[in-house]
Amino acid sequence: MKKRQSILWIFLLLLATSVRAAEKRDLLMKGFAADVLAQHLAKAQEWVAFPTYQDRAFWDQQPADLRAASIQKGEAALNFSWDIIKATDYLAINRTGNREQMQKPDNARKEALKNLLLAELMEGKGRFIDQIINGVWAICEQSNWVLSAHLALQKQYTDLPDIDNMVIDLGSGETGALLAWTHYFLKDRLDEASPLIAKRIATEIRRNILDPYYKRNDLWWMGLGGESSNNRRGLVNNWNPWINFNVLQCILLMESDQEKRTTYTYKTMHSVDQFINSYNDDGACDEGRSYWSHAGGKFFEYLELLHQATGGDVNIYSHPLVKNIGTYIYQVYIDDPYFVNFADASAKGGVNAGLVYRYGVAINDATMQGFGAFYEQKKAKDKASLSGSIYAILQDLQWTPRILQAPTIEPLVGDYWFPQTQVAGGREKPSSKEGFYFAAKGGHNDEFHNHNDVGSFILYYNGLPLLVDAGVGTYTKQTFSKDRYKIWTMQSAFHNLPVINGYEQPAGLSYEAANTQFTAKGDLHFTTDIAKAYPTDAAINTWRRSYTLQRKKHRFIMSDEFSLSNFKKENQLHLLAAHKPEIVKPGVIKLSLGETSVEMHYPADLFGEPQIVPVTIEDPRLLNSWPHGLYQLIFTATKKDLQGKYTLEVVKSNEK
Repeated sequence: MKKRQSILWIFLLLLATSVRAAEKRDLLMKGFAADVLAQHLAKAQEWVAFPTYQDRAFWDQQPADLRAASIQKGEAALNFSWDIIKATDYLAINRTGNREQMQKPDNARKEALKNLLLAELMEGKGRFIDQIINGVWAICEQSNWVLSAHLALQKQYTDLPDIDNMVIDLGSGETGALLAWTHYFLKDRLDEASPLIAKRIATEIRRNILDPYYKRNDLWWMGLGGESSNNRRGLVNNWNPWINFNVLQCILLMESDQEKRTTYTYKTMHSVDQFINSYNDDGACDEGRSYWSHAGGKFFEYLELLHQATGGDVNIYSHPLVKNIGTYIYQVYIDDPYFVNFADASAKGGVNAGLVYRYGVAINDATMQGFGAFYEQKKAKDKASLSGSIYAILQDLQWTPRILQAPTIEPLVGDYWFPQTQVAGGREKPSSKEGFYFAAKGGHNDEFHNHNDVGSFILYYNGLPLLVDAGVGTYTKQTFSKDRYKIWTMQSAFHNLPVINGYEQPAGLSYEAANTQFTAKGDLHFTTDIAKAYPTDAAINTWRRSYTLQRKKHRFIMSDEFSLSNFKKENQLHLLAAHKPEIVKPGVIKLSLGETSVEMHYPADLFGEPQIVPVTIEDPRLLNSWPHGLYQLIFTATKKDLQGKYTLEVVKSNEK
């Protein structure tokens, strides 16, 4: 007992040196002392609620189509070739910027092993064991499990894995968790082939995950006083809960020393507190909606795992922030498959239905539960399959029967406002897909996964895109380098924003919105001053941009009221359209939506003929959302006014 107390005391002193720039909520550390955790943390693998491999009744009673689909995937992996990941695959990201050359075979290995494991669990006849052994052995033979794009964590040598400087990233965490569950379910079967196989898994999880986590505090994603993240000192992002979640699985499944289990589980709590401290009170994910599953979603899975491992003792689900982080995901839903997609997010997407439902149960939110059920029951109409991490799949197997019987809710939220993140939106008809839907943002240009987009908006009609945010393309080395803003999707000129006096928005925390407000009393009205989002050379005194959705008049209005200190170049208004606009006559533009259309009315006396510029899209990720390309619609002012007002209106066709 004294030894355990001394380890915890030393650890707490070490953590006390951490200096944070964020609000110190510290929900986990303040709510649950180390000695309380020591009393409630399960020993060994007592906490695992999933049926074992030997529990054939559970696996045999799974739906026949699901079992068949899982076994079929495993059979496809029986001939998988466990080729090495070559040194040149790692070197490719520095040579060409290509991260997929390493990640593709690495992901293929993990996917094959996961499919083999699930097939063996479903069938239970030992048919997949030898190929599982091949996969385990091949992965254990890797120098480390870190993705090539993340080798910068090594600092000194960043082109190849450094076995003398073990670090932990998203890829290594996922690999460690997969191997830990393989060890848990199949250790006895692996030992029948050779006791060295399970032993090797344990050795490599300790070398790749446990030892570096126990010994290091300097990895930026931990938030424990080491180096800061790339863009905001003292704050962490989705890496924190995502990696801590996978590390905690490794600790709980593989660490046999109870004192270490307690000490380093507590370390994960302190680290995840830094994620909690970094989040805005409103719960919005400023990394982009696509990152919610990796940020808020992994945060929940971490809390869920901690809750299980402590017999329900560690529980912060009632805290308003935890609830806000969860409910964000259904507030930014537009109409399947579209979501609000500011920052690094795609316009089209979905959700992990089981995770959303379980999160909703945990925070007692009926709408979130209904949203999870809505997607789960849509998915059930398609071919049966299991996807996601092995942990998520195991949860789905237990929860899906309940979710399939749950009432569904498609959350067509009337309006929402995230005041700290400065994102707002709403629809013309609450609880209906009919009419206009818009979303807008203020904020600043140093958000996680930032685009230079302060003041931008998106506009949909009847659930279909009109004026859009392109989203983000396939990640390369450039995406997270000093050349990020040479990528067109990151630039303000390719968002629905003005180019003022010839200037676009730069990146940086100081380029921000001011006086951002949103009201939803009948009509929806969003306003923000974006003058400070542009460089001082743009000579802007004020640029007050506002968006109004007039619900009863079926009209969306965009307005710019400005004051400049001098003239340098004609102002432009840039819009990004999902379909080719058609100039009907001066002052009127037709925006098509397939069989329907709306009209945009603009002041022809203030602008010349608008330019319509095709935006050719070849990137696979962007093509998924915009298979027919996009179009820039550019209005160039004909007057050199230092003060003025521009107004554009979008209305149902034949209405004005």
